Amino acid sequence: MAGSHRMLSREEKLIHDNLMKMGSIAGKELENALAALMSQKVELAQAAVESDSDLNALHRIVETECLNALALRQPVASDLREVVGSLQIAAELERIGDHAKDIAKIVLAMDPSDFSGPMQQISQMGDLSSSMLERAMEAVSNKDEALARLAAEEDGEMDDLDREAVSSLMMTLMSEPDASMRSTHLLWVAYHLERVGDRVTNIAERVVFMVTNDTPDL
Repeated sequence: MAGSHRMLSREEKLIHDNLMKMGSIAGKELENALAALMSQKVELAQAAVESDSDLNALHRIVETECLNALALRQPVASDLREVVGSLQIAAELERIGDHAKDIAKIVLAMDPSDFSGPMQQISQMGDLSSSMLERAMEAVSNKDEALARLAAEEDGEMDDLDREAVSSLMMTLMSEPDASMRSTHLLWVAYHLERVGDRVTNIAERVVFMVTNDTPDL
């Protein structure tokens, strides 16, 4: 049994390393999508869209590694939490990549005039989503429950910024019907950023679960 447990630790390290790679690709993808939004640079948006396939490929690898560890090793409880938690975190990272790719695609569809709106809130939401993800991945790396809780707490600020951006865009929609396409684009960007905040919170919850065997609602 000790031998198989040691074997699992090796596999866990591989899963952990690939999970951190996923976090780094998702973070870069989000960064490129947000930089494209702020600078209107098409090449940054295209870079974000293209890197999503790397993230998806790595997600499939992590999934296979996790499922193999579960099927072949029949891990003990603490290892089981580790593998199941990793499987769930990988799925959340893959979805964060999808949100980043969708933001990049919105940028590619926007006209230069579309970039006048509540960009300050949207820019703050972008910065916050990146720093939340970074903090959550650090918590994954160090199995740091306190840091995970800290990352999740920032989601309240994200929701506040989202409400401000959405109400400002709704006002524009009502007062300037000809700006509807512009407002719609930015509404979708705000939606995706708000969802990234939720996904990061899910990752934080998984870290707490892996460390404590407790499933909190952060």
